[in-house]
Amino acid sequence: MYMITFQLIGSCGTVTAPSDVRDFLTAHLAPADRIEHVTATAGLEADRIDLVFFALADSEAEALLTARGACLRALDRAPELIAWRLLGDAAGDGPGSR
Repeated sequence: MYMITFQLIGSCGTVTAPSDVRDFLTAHLAPADRIEHVTATAGLEADRIDLVFFALADSEAEALLTARGACLRALDRAPELIAWRLLGDAAGDGPGSR
């Protein structure tokens, strides 16, 4: 299992509770994503939400691509997340990580 982290950034004045963001994200997960758990917490800045995906995968690269794809899919499909976007690159932590 790999732990993949992302950060969402909201448009100016965006207010969405992290627990709601988590629910919107998990609603768009597919069994093929093999994502076991998602957490969402308020970031250090008001317009940020920190995400953590726990993904089953054969490699860290696969986990990163799968979690990123699942996140982008939810951002594209959930109207409640229209003001949010993925910030920068993801980071991973799992077997074989340095």
